[in-house]
Amino acid sequence: MEYLLSLLPLTILFFLRKMFSRYYFSPTGILCITWIAFILLKLILARDFYMSVDAALIFVLFIFSFFVGEFFMFWYTSSRPTSLIAIYMNKGSLESDLEIFNRDTIKKRLEYVLIILGALSLAGSVLYVQSFLGYFGSVFNVLTAGWALRGALEEISIPLFTRAILMLGYSCIILTLVYNIFYQKFKWYFLLSYISLLIMGITQAGRAGFMMIIFQIFIASYWGEIFKMLKKKDHDNSLLRGPELKLVKRSFRLVLVIAVIFLGGDMLRSQKFGVSSEILGEAIFTFKIYLMGGISAFSSFFENYNYGQLGWGRYSFSSLYDLLGIQKNQLGVYTDYLRISSTDFSLEVNIFTAFRQYIDDFGIIGTVIIMIIGGSTCYIYFRKAVRGDLSSIAFMIVVYTILFHTVLLSITVHNAVLISAVLPYFVIKFLKKSAKFNL
Repeated sequence: MEYLLSLLPLTILFFLRKMFSRYYFSPTGILCITWIAFILLKLILARDFYMSVDAALIFVLFIFSFFVGEFFMFWYTSSRPTSLIAIYMNKGSLESDLEIFNRDTIKKRLEYVLIILGALSLAGSVLYVQSFLGYFGSVFNVLTAGWALRGALEEISIPLFTRAILMLGYSCIILTLVYNIFYQKFKWYFLLSYISLLIMGITQAGRAGFMMIIFQIFIASYWGEIFKMLKKKDHDNSLLRGPELKLVKRSFRLVLVIAVIFLGGDMLRSQKFGVSSEILGEAIFTFKIYLMGGISAFSSFFENYNYGQLGWGRYSFSSLYDLLGIQKNQLGVYTDYLRISSTDFSLEVNIFTAFRQYIDDFGIIGTVIIMIIGGSTCYIYFRKAVRGDLSSIAFMIVVYTILFHTVLLSITVHNAVLISAVLPYFVIKFLKKSAKFNL
């Protein structure tokens, strides 16, 4: 029953959203299809993992609220085309972006920005490694520390300057993706930011950050296909499904690549390397818990949910609160582990989907309001992105990454994600503004 109560409404919402869009994979579309895919995987691969009727209904309520936000903004801007929001949504054009970014001066400036951000990020990764070397003594000890690396994260003090320049790598990656979308070229210095974040991930035996980057590359390919169609001025509705069909096909490769990264990270943590059936079996089992454990843990959490004091952002933006000195950040956001299986009582996780963080911060009614506002905001920038606005495309790549991760946790807990949602957007805006002074 709980699967029907979630899958059926989400499928209906998915197609309802398409009724006022050329595209299936609008923000609501991505949110719906992500949850449909994960719930279906859980139904097929992890039937013993909890999923309550109450949890299914709350998932649908929040996603429906996001849909309401998008629909409201669609209706508002359609009925009031002279409103400030409608004017802002229609401001600028693909032709102006094409003219500006095809200028050699603007292209060079963007390339300089990419080199500077990539170099800073790489320098940050070197300083980051040095902090771990000071704790473990050598590169060999770091590479063989396994799970001790995760524990060391709470004991090693990383200087703010190191964290700041290292975090720029995520923003640099978004800009490299936008560069590739526009120019259809890959430059060698793009690798600087990717290498820096790979170094950081290996140093702390992490995998989530690089899997997030892989998803951003994946979703950027979708926007790249749309941008190519816009440049060709191809508005045939039958052809507009092309980018979406290509994205579905690429999703199988996405799963394979993420599985390999997860397997490699799991081996690094456990220090068990090889392709034996035992090692692969353990990794696959861990992967299943990682992917579908959040839904089950939320069910356990919501079954005993108590209306307590609200965090007002302490859980959804935990790293930002820590940086501002408001509340110390806990590694993994939550320190409480809840059972997820009806057959194996030893299975416990501390990943509860993004919706627990939203509930803990704003309550159920507050989360409904937040989702409505989020849907409305996403619609504004989605409309600008599908018209070819490069700054909005940069923003939507990050937004889609956040929406995709809601089934696991809210990745806004990472300051680097927050910066990457803002910095590339304003870099592109600044470059466009600067072009006006060079006419």
